[in-house]
Amino acid sequence: MLEFQHIIEVTAPADRRMAHMTRQQLWEGLVFRTRYPAQFNAAVTCRLGETTRGGFVRFLDLGGTELRDEVLLIDQQEIRTSTGTSQSLFAESITKIEEPEPGHLFVRFIYRRDPVEVESGIDVNEYLKTAYVQSDREAVDRIRRFAADGLPSPGTWRQ
Repeated sequence: MLEFQHIIEVTAPADRRMAHMTRQQLWEGLVFRTRYPAQFNAAVTCRLGETTRGGFVRFLDLGGTELRDEVLLIDQQEIRTSTGTSQSLFAESITKIEEPEPGHLFVRFIYRRDPVEVESGIDVNEYLKTAYVQSDREAVDRIRRFAADGLPSPGTWRQ
């Protein structure tokens, strides 16, 4: 099992170079990324399935392989995504907002998935870790830009 986590500082009240963002804006941005991953990664196609009060189902097309994800939303706290064990690939992630003091926001990303077999001396699992971290950093940067533009507001990214 491949398991790892990392954390990204989103706002720091004492650092004026870091743009201000509310917890609500961060939450809405993270949910938007989960609902519409193609807005953050052009290589992913997604369609939404059943929606409930506490989450939704999404289908990801990863270039010929379709995965069915179940997404659980714990309001303004965390997003849990899992493919379950009945598919060709088991993967789950937790995206958790942490706020150790008011206005000082972090996002912790936790990943568990089936490992990829190492071929030709290339450690694909280390490559995946690096790719996840880079993707998460780029997503947080994009959410920061959204917040700087005043999002969310009625009719903006909630679809």
